[in-house]
Amino acid sequence: MAVSLAGLFVLSAHAYGQTATSSGPHMIVVKLVETGKPVPYAFEPAMAVAQRGDTLRFVEAAGVMHNVHFTKQAPGAKLGSAATGPYLMTKGQTYDLVIDGRFTEGTYEYVCQPHEMIGMKGTLVVKSGGVGAGGK
Repeated sequence: MAVSLAGLFVLSAHAYGQTATSSGPHMIVVKLVETGKPVPYAFEPAMAVAQRGDTLRFVEAAGVMHNVHFTKQAPGAKLGSAATGPYLMTKGQTYDLVIDGRFTEGTYEYVCQPHEMIGMKGTLVVKSGGVGAGGK
């Protein structure tokens, strides 16, 4: 029984893009969703925690034009062209952003430019070491 439970745990971890013993890079999924609330569109989750080597995958889930634009960067960050991602217009379309040497430890804020005025915003916290998963 213990062997089959351990196997189930490992399989479950693989289903979420992580291994049970892995402390390496993670895939963190942030969906761009329609909420039906006063702020009709949102990043879900609104906050992601990552470490160097992780990948943020933004997934268009609303079928409305969205993008990712960093409005605040941690001191020393040099995002360059990565400060603004492409427009996602089709459900299921993705944009991957690797947390690499351009990102320093600290807090980043981002918005969807077409929906910034109605409050579509998110936060990325980049930490060193430890587990980088802030999502699946």
